[in-house]
Amino acid sequence: MISRRWLFLLLCVVGSTIKLHAAYEFLGNAQRCTGTTAGVTVVCENGHALEVTFLKPEMIRVTLHRQGQTEALLDYPLAKTEWPPLQTKSSESDSLYTMRSAALVVEIHKTPCRITIKNLLGQVLCEDEAALGMGWDGNEVRCWKKIVPDEKFLGLGEKTGNINKRGQEWVMWNSDTPAYGWSTDPIYQSIPFFIGIRERQAYGLYFNNSYRTRFNMGASTSRYYSFSAERGHLDYFFFAGPKPADVLEQYTDLTGRAPLPPLWSLGFQQCRYSYFPDKEVLRIANTFREKQIPADVIYLDIHYMDGYRVFTWNKDRFPDPQKMLKQLADLNFRVVTIIDPGVKVDTAFRVCREGLAGNHFVTYPDGQTYIGEVWPGPSYFSDYSRSSTRAWWGGLVGEWLKNGVSGIWNDMNEPAVWGQAFPLETRFDDEGRGTDHKKMHNLYGFLMARATYEGALKAEPNERPFILTRAGFAGEQRYTAVWTGDNIASWDHLELGIRMLQGLSVSGVPFVGTDIGGFIGMPSSELFARWIQVGSLSPLCRAHTEYGTPDKEPWAFGERVEDISRNYISLRYRLLPYFYSLFYEASQTGAPLWRPLCWNDPADNNTWDWANQQEFFVGENLLAAPVTRENQYLKKVYLPRGWWLDWSDETVYEGGQTITVETPLEKMPIFLHEGAIIPLQDVKQHTADAASNRLTLEIYPAIHESGFTLYEDDGRTFDYENGEYRLTQWACQRTGDEVRINQTRPHDRYSIPDRPLQLRIHAVDKAPGFVTLEGKPLEQAAVEKTQSGYQYDSEKRILTIVFPDARAAWRLIVQ
Repeated sequence: MISRRWLFLLLCVVGSTIKLHAAYEFLGNAQRCTGTTAGVTVVCENGHALEVTFLKPEMIRVTLHRQGQTEALLDYPLAKTEWPPLQTKSSESDSLYTMRSAALVVEIHKTPCRITIKNLLGQVLCEDEAALGMGWDGNEVRCWKKIVPDEKFLGLGEKTGNINKRGQEWVMWNSDTPAYGWSTDPIYQSIPFFIGIRERQAYGLYFNNSYRTRFNMGASTSRYYSFSAERGHLDYFFFAGPKPADVLEQYTDLTGRAPLPPLWSLGFQQCRYSYFPDKEVLRIANTFREKQIPADVIYLDIHYMDGYRVFTWNKDRFPDPQKMLKQLADLNFRVVTIIDPGVKVDTAFRVCREGLAGNHFVTYPDGQTYIGEVWPGPSYFSDYSRSSTRAWWGGLVGEWLKNGVSGIWNDMNEPAVWGQAFPLETRFDDEGRGTDHKKMHNLYGFLMARATYEGALKAEPNERPFILTRAGFAGEQRYTAVWTGDNIASWDHLELGIRMLQGLSVSGVPFVGTDIGGFIGMPSSELFARWIQVGSLSPLCRAHTEYGTPDKEPWAFGERVEDISRNYISLRYRLLPYFYSLFYEASQTGAPLWRPLCWNDPADNNTWDWANQQEFFVGENLLAAPVTRENQYLKKVYLPRGWWLDWSDETVYEGGQTITVETPLEKMPIFLHEGAIIPLQDVKQHTADAASNRLTLEIYPAIHESGFTLYEDDGRTFDYENGEYRLTQWACQRTGDEVRINQTRPHDRYSIPDRPLQLRIHAVDKAPGFVTLEGKPLEQAAVEKTQSGYQYDSEKRILTIVFPDARAAWRLIVQ
């Protein structure tokens, strides 16, 4: 029998061992360095190797290879893995290895091995915390970075809370979190990318690891911020600014950019859980047309299915789905159906039989197929990390779309199961490498969206797919739009949704929206009116509600709110040329449609203020300041530096101050920044409506030259990839009382019939002496009665000019 003395000594030894095992091991001293044309590999104590490589002058990849680590680096999120050769300069001193590109200087300190990244002016953008640097505790890897007092952080994807993510720890682990609160974390999405603002310089960092990840952004410490993962590699990419837009351009060059969406998907979308039977769906569609509230899309939630079996119809509720889809198409409505990942365990069900026969489902380590409970009851889950499974699932998607459905809504793909605990030991193919759910969990929704998108594309190679997902990961923008899940019909959630959409937008995902009116619960008529105002400017404009709530369509809240809804949805349709052009910009540079108030001038601390975080830019020069509180009929609005025009009453304000504006229920304050050129079309009932093709430019001239590029194509196919599109550029400048506006057309391979062009020039203090177009004078005339002329409104100070848009290039002068 062991004596108490020996037991005590044994426990001391065991406790000491546990303590030593639990302690972090930090990367030690550098021992030797091997250089390449664009990077170095530094071998440190214990055989660990640090690889630092320039991919572009402004982009660096840092990878720590631990001795004995064999797992492959994560590749799914990366759209680009091959980079043009890059020449860098390197040198070595007693204490440093130094690399220099055309934009950055990287210093690798030898004792201990730590990294500092500077711009060419010598400003530190990012530096390892000297004592900690990089390290691990068992399988966990972590990197610590020094933080400075004024450092701020944007992004991290779909996160709640403050737009500035500093001062909290954020977890990346996709989670089904209905009715999430203003500080709930994590929720549905994981995007381990942020933009830092340090001493007026922007930089970015993407942590390329899909395991459960933590970002401590200075929570409970002013010494450092850190990022860690429970397993996998310490592998991150650094992006230099100096502007936030520059960072996002670099990040989306790496992870991909959103392709142009189908134009119809930018229209108003109506959804509920659920519309059935078919007669009810048609009633909703006909009511939109009768009330002349523009709309393009109706969704079908899970009740259209046969026992919640994916890719099936409930024949009692939808006895002839093709007939219904044809009737909706005749009304110019598209139908998007929900598709969840869970496949009902039922060998009489074709999808189940095929999945089992093809080994397409997730298994336990012993090979038994995993079964989880979800809407269909016991269900199998497809392994989208297997290329053949994605092809199989994509084939099902393609068949479904060929029957007349236009888009796919992927839900429950965190993946969600009853009990909220998808077993971590379950096995995934991982493109033949083999792994477990710990790695694949955060990638599951991303890969489901990829399989869905690729299946749609294969079925209809020249039709742009529309996919909407709840869960996702970095790079998802290549395949899908995103909505913010099961929100609540509350004023707090109206505000929260605005901030979350900004966070997603600056994380590389431009096509985003919330459930207008809130999914859970019933909004007041006032709240719905305010939400529809915000939604009218959202990249994704979709109303939705849960099962069992009263009607929540735009006409369900009385005539006043119906009129407000009609007016703001009509404004959205007028703005579609602007939105579509912003989507084109996003596809080319990664620029977000929604931009935080701090985006253009992060050095202005007022733009970070909590009270101002519900304001947002749509594009460069349109600022929205929505009402987000009950009975708020006077609103304080912070206007950043510059000059601003209240689009509703033509009042001009100098920026850098907080103003107070009246906000009756009918008004959401919208401001144009000096230099704004906003293209509009006439109101349409749907995106295919050809009733009018007039183009209007809302122009607020600045003393500096400003411009805008209008993008146009067929809105449906990929012919634009073969050059079949039109770019029209305008430049405008005010000098004293003179305004000059030029049009050019740098690309013109998409034919558009000649159309009326209307210019509305704002803040014109007096009637012009003359207006010339290409040197020829235009006559003063009532613009609604002439095809060419101008009219001045002295009360509103608006000069309206009309003429046929028949020339590719022209110059107009107002004096």
